[in-house]
Amino acid sequence: GKGFAIGSACLVGLALFGAFVPRLDDMGAGDMRVDLLDPITFAGLLIGAMLPYWFSALTMKSVGKAANAMVIEIKRQFDANPNLLIPNHPDRPDYDTCIKISTDASLEEMIAPGALVMLTPVVCGVVFGTRAVTGLLAGGIASGIQMAISSSNTGGAFDNAKKYISKGAMDALIGKLEPNCISNGRVNTKSSQIFKAAVVGDTVGDPLKDTSGPALNILMKLMAIISVVFAELFMAINGGRGLIGPYIRDTSVVIMPQAMFDLPEVAAAGPVSIFAIFVGGAVLGMGALMAGQRAMAPPASMVKSVALKEPLLVARAEGAGSTPMMGVRSAYSPAAF
Repeated sequence: GKGFAIGSACLVGLALFGAFVPRLDDMGAGDMRVDLLDPITFAGLLIGAMLPYWFSALTMKSVGKAANAMVIEIKRQFDANPNLLIPNHPDRPDYDTCIKISTDASLEEMIAPGALVMLTPVVCGVVFGTRAVTGLLAGGIASGIQMAISSSNTGGAFDNAKKYISKGAMDALIGKLEPNCISNGRVNTKSSQIFKAAVVGDTVGDPLKDTSGPALNILMKLMAIISVVFAELFMAINGGRGLIGPYIRDTSVVIMPQAMFDLPEVAAAGPVSIFAIFVGGAVLGMGALMAGQRAMAPPASMVKSVALKEPLLVARAEGAGSTPMMGVRSAYSPAAF
């Protein structure tokens, strides 16, 4: 099912991309061609190729923040009413608060990824023109489909690994490497470091295959349809050349591959066109840096208020230290294999 959805999203994005170029021709762009050797188009290509990774980092971090807020609320309820831990006790948890946390997070945390997808084609077309938008769409589709396939396959592998270990397929290896997990001749799979490592992997795999992967299908289609809708606006700004159009020399001559190292031909693109490539590379680097910093930053709920003294639903190795909400520091090493 996921493969079909990814393939259909790619084809829809490609069809909309194919509709965007003729629409520009109908509005007076002339014989519009997508030339990746054009500096403006190549700059848009760099930005478009970066967007799926930035978008995936935002959605993955959003899942972590929502889950962290949920765990803190559950721990608060258990601390306030220990009777909730007693099976079949008449006291009931406060389900409404948990539902509110999940609902609020699902809406608030999608503001930034949604704005990234919807505003990027508009800003790119208004500032850099239609050539940059064609590069943006090409880069977004090519990079997005690869990222979507990778996310779905990687997340599925993490999930299946935990299921494979849970059903006892690695009990013999667990008994050999961790004799303390054997009780009354049976291997306690869920107390082993191997299973706890698989749980950590599944914690990453689930948002990969269920959030970031499927959401990239929307990224490919939404960027293309927004470009088609706003094509008239793009053409109204300096004939489709964007706000920087008056500062760029018209390059009607296409630089052929054999002439790429002919400096006079390259110089005909003008310094502003070359600067556009620099801007594209800078945006690519800054986007990757911001995504990395966001992924590594602690959740806001941890920074602002409560850090759990005994993390709930977080596996802990016996005798190994761990910091609140930061997972497990395990003595198990893959080198033991």
